[in-house]
Amino acid sequence: MTPRKISFLLVDDDMVNNFLTKEFLEIYVPEAETYTALNGKEALDFLLTMVDTPENLPDIILLDINMPVLDGWEFLDKLESLKNPILEKLNIYMFTSSVYYKDIDKSKTYASVKNIFSKPLTEEIIHKMLNEISFTNA
Repeated sequence: MTPRKISFLLVDDDMVNNFLTKEFLEIYVPEAETYTALNGKEALDFLLTMVDTPENLPDIILLDINMPVLDGWEFLDKLESLKNPILEKLNIYMFTSSVYYKDIDKSKTYASVKNIFSKPLTEEIIHKMLNEISFTNA
């Protein structure tokens, strides 16, 4: 049995940041599959298409806070309002340009948010995320 690929969903309106993060993930987690969404609505729509096949849901979501259409906090509120036990098990990491103490405190009020990190992505952050989550072989 081969281990299944780990997958990431980058939710950020900054296409340059998405590109760089994706490239960085390819270096440090070469077996990973990476998806992108440019706002919380795109991300929510993407996740809802996978509810019936939870094995295809991303293992880690990197969620920006400040985005148009549906920002990170609004995305989390909508996700929680769905009360879907499959979506409640997502591993979400807030991934933002600036981390304020209010954002840190607010992120702790969401069960699915595992941690909050400042951009840019680093090897240390990747290792921390991978060590915090648990996923099984398919």
